[in-house]
Amino acid sequence: MIPTNSFVTPTRSIKVLIMFLILSLTAACHAGKQPVTRPQPVYTAVPTPTFVLGASIKTLPTPTPTPHVKLEPVTLLLLGVDRRGPESDLRNTDTLMLFYLDREGRRMVILSIPRDLYVEIPGHGEGRINTAYALGELDGTGGLALARQTVSATLGIPVQHAVLIDFNVFVTLVDAIGGLDVDVPYSIYDPDYPDSGNGYDPFYLPAGQHHLDGATALKYARTRATSGGDFDRTARQRQLVLAARDRILESDMLPALINNAPQLWSTLRTAIDSDLTLAELADLATIAATIPTERITSAAIDQGCTHFWITPDGAYVLLADREALRALLNDLFSTPPAFVSTR
Repeated sequence: MIPTNSFVTPTRSIKVLIMFLILSLTAACHAGKQPVTRPQPVYTAVPTPTFVLGASIKTLPTPTPTPHVKLEPVTLLLLGVDRRGPESDLRNTDTLMLFYLDREGRRMVILSIPRDLYVEIPGHGEGRINTAYALGELDGTGGLALARQTVSATLGIPVQHAVLIDFNVFVTLVDAIGGLDVDVPYSIYDPDYPDSGNGYDPFYLPAGQHHLDGATALKYARTRATSGGDFDRTARQRQLVLAARDRILESDMLPALINNAPQLWSTLRTAIDSDLTLAELADLATIAATIPTERITSAAIDQGCTHFWITPDGAYVLLADREALRALLNDLFSTPPAFVSTR
């Protein structure tokens, strides 16, 4: 349950909502060839130091014990979709990212879920996990509800809330904070990157340090034209999430966000579907902003937990290695957790 006793002013709500969405925004990807797998680096983060402050019981009064109410973790599924074209409401959610906020332990897990993961979709048999939202919209279950149910059943983790966004939100918000600073680990050339119509807008970005505007950051998040394909793409998306968090928390940009809040919110309301209210999103944003960087875990269900398979219909999909996936989830959500980052 999200705390109900916190009070957030309308202006503060808009600010923290903008912060939370920028923390969690990703954009839909375009179709391409099946990726060639390659290992991705995983780095162990430095644990948070613990300090014990002592005091003399002779000089300080004994505090009155107060009952401790345990705060349960909150899970939110972020779905990214390309809503262009006449069938925009039925598009597959080609980006799936689970945010796990442990308020008691002051930690957060960001887990990327591959779009081609072949799973059981409640009421629809087996299929790619990224079709759950569209199927829920068609059968009356509700897109967000069926997407949550599918991810929850696949991972064995209760998924309480969901947010659907389209890529225009990503571009707007990245530009609103003045762009993102990222270290591009390898050169990217995508001659088939799609334009806004039916053509191509070739994309090239050399390796090294870059300051990306919204449109370029979107291309960086969407392209699959690297040797690691979709696995590389999800790693870059999590990199952008952390870069956005750094920029918001380290830069004095709140006055500018406040001035642009009405225009930004007008854009957000037409491009977001969520089962959370504005106040609830604001509460989650506040929680996410207080978690130390070293207690944020960035991970993915990647080639170490999956293998490629061709369905009887000839579709290329990913099947989960159940043992490897179970081990990953135990590491991510155990107490104390194994903190890792692909940052």
